[in-house]
Amino acid sequence: MQAELVIQSSPAELRRARAWLSDRARDAGFSDTDVRNLALVVSEACANVIEHAYNGEPDHPINLKLTVDESRLVLLVRDFGAPFDMASYRPPHLDEGQEGGYGVFIMRNLMDEVDYDVSDQPGTTLRLVKNRAAGAPVSGQLSPERKDP
Repeated sequence: MQAELVIQSSPAELRRARAWLSDRARDAGFSDTDVRNLALVVSEACANVIEHAYNGEPDHPINLKLTVDESRLVLLVRDFGAPFDMASYRPPHLDEGQEGGYGVFIMRNLMDEVDYDVSDQPGTTLRLVKNRAAGAPVSGQLSPERKDP
């Protein structure tokens, strides 16, 4: 299965991205826990794009591209703003309260692979991979009648 969605860099669009990914992951047979985790991950990824790549400015595109097969789900999150600088990332101190800074930490802990590609400037392509649990059933494909919101 493959699907694509373009949202705008607005916090109001995060709900749309979560629903889009959740529906497709559920249709592909991922567990309820995986679906909830994937919704959180796409929300954090897009929120980071809005805040850091686009400096909070609305009306910039965030391209989401999903591929699901019998072994895994791969989500690409592409922006055209300031590139992500992995060298400047510092994981949060969990024993100290802090506001923000948990997005990358959450993504790394909930996904099996998290990679950033800044080679296609401007912007960043974030690649998020969730492997299927061993022995997990693979559900049906998206029906052709299904429309994105």
